[in-house]
Amino acid sequence: MSLDLSVCGLRAVKKERTREALSQAAVAIVAAEGIDALTADRIAAEAGVSRRTLFNYFPHVEDVLTASIEQITRDTVAAFLARPPHEPLRESVVAVLAGLLDDPVFAQVFVLERAAEASPATRRFLREFSDSQVDALEAGLRERIGADADAVYVAALAASACAILTRMTRLVVAETPDADANDAAVIRRHHDSIRRSFDLLFTGFDEAGAVSNSTREN
Repeated sequence: MSLDLSVCGLRAVKKERTREALSQAAVAIVAAEGIDALTADRIAAEAGVSRRTLFNYFPHVEDVLTASIEQITRDTVAAFLARPPHEPLRESVVAVLAGLLDDPVFAQVFVLERAAEASPATRRFLREFSDSQVDALEAGLRERIGADADAVYVAALAASACAILTRMTRLVVAETPDADANDAAVIRRHHDSIRRSFDLLFTGFDEAGAVSNSTREN
C-alpha cells in the first residue's frame, strides 16, 4: 500500500488550522471576558469544533491559550542555538529578536496583556506562565554558553530578557488602552520599545561574565 503524500499534507494543514482556530478562540474569549470565562465548551463553540476535538489537540483548557506562545518560545530558543557558536551573544539575540517581533503571535501577547489589566485572574495566570518562559530561556542560554556557564549570569540575563518583553508590552498597553493591537503605529511603538530596551540591557551585560570565575581563572 502506497502512502498518498498529498493527502497527508492536507491533513497536516487541516490540523494546524484547527489548532490555530482553537488558539485564536481562546485569546478572543479572554480578551473579551477574562480567563474566568475560558471553558472547553466556549472555546470549542467559538472555533466551530466539538469539545472532543479540542481535547484531541490539547490536554488542558489553559494549554489552548498558551500553545502559540510556547511554540514561539521553543522556536526562538532553537533559532538562538542555531546561530554561529562563536557569535557574540548580543548579535545572536538581536538577530533572533528580529524574527520574533515579526511573528503574528506577538499580537496575541498584546491582547492577553490588555485583558490582564481588567482581570486579576488573567494577570495571575500570565505571571505564572512567564516563569516557564524564563526557564526555557535559561536552558537555551546554558546550552549555548556551555558547561562553564555562570549560573548568576544565565539567570539574570534570562529573567531580564523575559521581563523586557513583558514590561514593554504592558507599557504600550497602558499608553494605548483603546487602540487596535494590529494598528501599525502601536506595533511600531511596541517593537521600538523592545529593541531599545535590549540595547540598554546589553550595555550592562559584559559577555566576559558568561562563564564562571573558576573557569576564567584557569
